[in-house]
Parts: sequence; structure tokens; C-alpha cells
Amino acid sequence: MSLTDEVKGLLGGQLGEVVQKFRDSDLDEQVSSWISKGENLPIAGDQIRKALGNETVAAVAAKLGIGQDEAADQLAQEVPKAIDEQTPEGTVPAQASA
Repeated sequence: MSLTDEVKGLLGGQLGEVVQKFRDSDLDEQVSSWISKGENLPIAGDQIRKALGNETVAAVAAKLGIGQDEAADQLAQEVPKAIDEQTPEGTVPAQASA
């Protein structure tokens, strides 16, 4: 299984919840940039851990057979792209809202 598949699984059906986790972690500006049609603001691995939780990062790391730090850093690259792709109209789809 690839990291992209893991991210899609993480977001699948829970996009609104995941977006809210980032907003609750004081990352509203970043997540808003991923949803909007403009440029995506970057995020760091430690911000991924804060928003998604160590358990989620550890689970992804275990599935991929990589360290948790590497998983967090890779998620920091992939999550913004995945959220951007799932919000092509610049909004979170109604069925995906929290």
C-alpha cells in the first residue's frame, strides 16, 4: 500500500472531520489554502502529529514499514495535495462536512 492510498483512506468519507482537526489545531490558514483554489501553504511533520494525532501517524508508519518521523513528514507532503484534490470547487463538499 502506498502513502497516497493511506491518505485517501484517511480522508475517505471523513474529509470534513479531518479539515476540522486541522482547524482545531490552529492550522486554519493552512487548511483553508488547501481547500481554496490558490497555492497550498506548507505544513510540517510536527503539525501533522498535532492535528491528526500520534496514533494516526504511528498507524500509517506501521502500515508502510517506515519510522513515525518519516511518516509524519511524508503525510505533511501528501495531505495538502489530497485535500486540494478533493475540494476542486474551493469548498468542502456538503456530504464531507463535519
